[in-house]
Amino acid sequence: MKIKSDEISRQMIREQIQKGLGQKGAKFDEVLQKTIDSAETAAQKTQAARTVTDIQPAAAPIPEEQQGPVLERIEQLLDTLEEYQRSLGSPNIASDALQTIVARMEEHNRDLAVILVGLPDGDNLKELLNRVLVTSVVEVEKFKRGDYS
Repeated sequence: MKIKSDEISRQMIREQIQKGLGQKGAKFDEVLQKTIDSAETAAQKTQAARTVTDIQPAAAPIPEEQQGPVLERIEQLLDTLEEYQRSLGSPNIASDALQTIVARMEEHNRDLAVILVGLPDGDNLKELLNRVLVTSVVEVEKFKRGDYS
């Protein structure tokens, strides 16, 4: 039996790649799971606070007149993201100011995640909200891990 030196190195490289992919995926999975758990917890608290007559089925689409406030809340989050972008570009911004903006983004994320869970699949509003939330959650996590320091 011949031992080929390149096969050993190829196998080691494959193992390292798989190990690296597993570690990177785990971090994202943890962040995603934490966000989902916090959204579900917030949804449970919101449902407990409502009376039985106020609860609508989760699959029921949001009526046109009630979509306005959701769109306004999405716009508020987008405004906060824009303020965050301007602050990151400013050379003389204090770290405390950035932390305040990130805290506001996290609050918006929690509130809007509760709404996202209640929207039916295939709804255009759900797709828009999902895209905005993903962007916001990613920016919060980048700030927390120190990408911008």
